[in-house]
Formats: sequence, structure tokens, C-alpha cells
Amino acid sequence: MNAVVIYGSCYGSTQAYAEYIAQELSCPAVSAKEVTRADVEGRELIVFGGGAYAGSIAGAKKAAKLEKYFGQARLLCFTCGLADPAKAKTQDEARALLNKAFPRHAGMPVFCLRGNMDYARLSAGHRAMMAMLMQLLRRKKEPTEEDRQLMQTYGEKVEFLDLPSAQPLIAAVKR
Repeated sequence: MNAVVIYGSCYGSTQAYAEYIAQELSCPAVSAKEVTRADVEGRELIVFGGGAYAGSIAGAKKAAKLEKYFGQARLLCFTCGLADPAKAKTQDEARALLNKAFPRHAGMPVFCLRGNMDYARLSAGHRAMMAMLMQLLRRKKEPTEEDRQLMQTYGEKVEFLDLPSAQPLIAAVKR
């Protein structure tokens, strides 16, 4: 299959998933920072993955600029973040952001995966966003289990990366 995996990654988890998926599909993985028209034109399949950060998907803006060159390629997308991928809210938010980014392919399959978080490596902007999120969570009268997990691990290194969790995406490609 003539495919490519494009990814937007800030801290490495999305890149790890993208490289794993590309290896399983025997195709290249290209950073959204470096992707060109030549990388997407004439492909049968394009997989886009981006890190989910407070209402945006890393790399989506750059990859979406090339959507007009996708032609008849099938598009599958994944996000990588801290939110529980099994929750409908996580999936709905990812789907909405990706449908907006890639309007010509709205309704494409979207998969949510979990990544790592190393507070020591966060940019100043992401650190500030996490601090604001913690303030909001601490004020919640009834925090969810996910909220409690975030509060308990705040400031620490958290590892949720699970490469085999990308198998449903790989299976969807092969259908």
C-alpha cells in the first residue's frame, strides 16, 4: 500500500506512535514540520497523528495546508494526549478538532492514544497551561477519577505510552 504517516509531536510520544504505525504499515513517517506536497501526492493512504494540547492538535495546521493534494487518499487520524482515550468526551473533542482541520475528509476514522508527560521537559507555555488546569481542578467540588490522577501526578513524570494500543488503527487500515 502506498502510504505515509504524518505526525506533529512536541515531546516524543506522538512521534513514537507514528514511527510504530509506519513500521507496521511499511511506509515512511514524516514530521508535520517537514512534510511537503511530494510526501502526500499520489498516496492511497495518509495517516495523520498529533499531540492533543488544550484544544489544538500539534501539526494539524501544517498538514491541513496540504489536504488539497491528498487527492483520493484515505485519511485516518490519531491524537496522543493525557486524557483517557476510552472516554467519549476525549474521542468527541479529537474528532471535532480533526474534522475542522481536514474538512474535505470530515468523518474520517479518529483514534485516541495516550502519551507520556514529563513536567521537567514542558515548555513554559505548556507548564503555564498545566498550572492553570491544576487551579481549576483543585476548585472542583466533585473531581473525576481522571482529575484526581492528574492532580496526584502533577509535577512528576507519567508514562502512558503503549504502542500496541495503536493496533486498532493499523487494523482499520488493513480493512
